[in-house]
Amino acid sequence: MLTMNKNFQNEFLLLTLEDIVPQNSIYRKIDKYIDFDFIYDEVKPLYCDNNGRPSIDPVVLFKLIFIQTIDGIKSLRKTCEKIKVDAEYRWFLKIPFGQDTPHFSTFGKNYERRFKGTDIFEKIFQNILNQAIEYNLVSGTTLFTDSTHKKANANKNKYHKEVLTEVKKRREWLEQEINEERKKQGKKEFEYNDIVESKEINVSDTDPESGYYCRSQKEKGFMYLDHRTVDGKCNLIVDCFVTKGNVHDSKPYIDRLQHIKNTFNFNIKACALDSGYDTLDIKKFFLDNNIFGVIGYRRYGTTESRNKRRDFKYIKDSDFYVSITTGEILEYTGKIDRLGYKTYANLDKTITLTRHISQEINDKFRENRLSEEGKALYKRRKETVERSFADSKQNHGYRYAMYKGVEKNQNYTWLICSAQNMKNIVTNITRRLKRSSNITCLSSILLNFSYFFKNLMNFKII
Repeated sequence: MLTMNKNFQNEFLLLTLEDIVPQNSIYRKIDKYIDFDFIYDEVKPLYCDNNGRPSIDPVVLFKLIFIQTIDGIKSLRKTCEKIKVDAEYRWFLKIPFGQDTPHFSTFGKNYERRFKGTDIFEKIFQNILNQAIEYNLVSGTTLFTDSTHKKANANKNKYHKEVLTEVKKRREWLEQEINEERKKQGKKEFEYNDIVESKEINVSDTDPESGYYCRSQKEKGFMYLDHRTVDGKCNLIVDCFVTKGNVHDSKPYIDRLQHIKNTFNFNIKACALDSGYDTLDIKKFFLDNNIFGVIGYRRYGTTESRNKRRDFKYIKDSDFYVSITTGEILEYTGKIDRLGYKTYANLDKTITLTRHISQEINDKFRENRLSEEGKALYKRRKETVERSFADSKQNHGYRYAMYKGVEKNQNYTWLICSAQNMKNIVTNITRRLKRSSNITCLSSILLNFSYFFKNLMNFKII
């Protein structure tokens, strides 16, 4: 009969951390393939060499956050409690049993006194991504971008109203095209001035830096937006940019894409975006930089003009519309408004149509979206950037903002994306090594078979 050993808790065992930690542990793989020594060089200007008490190893401080994000632990206090008894965590931090672990407030104090207002978190993200590039896990040619919201650490019922005034960004290239068209018609050029827009917004009393998120079929409240870009080769995150919840997706996109290109020297050839990025500025940027862009289509309500335009075909060479049914021609009247819409009409001007001066750009991107290459590229969005968001929210506690303010949320997002990239790096390297091992084994078997059959052909029966 099996009985319980009541004294097993007092048994003395001669073991090391190396013996206890499983060989297939994720932290073993991260420690093997990810080099953290670059952190010392990045934080060296933030420390004093000849004053004060010895500090805690900065690598240990950031590894604490990586443990929290990788395992999705809700707080740093809970993380430090688990480190005390978890052999896997101690092995990763290189803290043996019998040695005290860092207090949960240590990182917070270092953040306020050393890391706040610096770019150390972005530098860590970039260095880890550069290691992925060295492992040939990033192509930099095909990128996927989207945004997701996370709830701010704020009460959605405690807010006040404020009037936000901002200057609308002008499209100088479009204004120039419109005035050139008016010159051809012998008309006076338009004078364009800055347009000041004012709107009333909700401002949180708890976290004023958050923005009120209000979109159809989604929960309303104070949120932060994470504008994330993912590489198409192995789903490595190449950029993440946190803004208020009331910022449109298209506003930071061009600047962030240019930032990615300049930072990592990527040769971007294709990008896939959803309908929230369907703006003329983004399309013009893609064409100027020779990027194959695929942007989702949003179906708008039908109007009389749209229904009327379906009955006509535009002839580009002659610049007129012709009726598909009757063959009636609508010629350009020479009128163009300040927004860039040209007017077409028949002889008695009973039928009129409008066409934007940059309609060719929209037609080009419609062709991209409907092409076989465009359909295949857009289909991969759910496998790349949307999958990255799902992983963050499901496994890394990214549904809710742990901190207040854009800066703190941005820094924490850098670390979460770094942790996701580390997991992705070790997963792909392990898979690659396993694949190469299987190929080596198969080639060895085939070589033995060939040697066997060769000898069999040379065998003679006496």
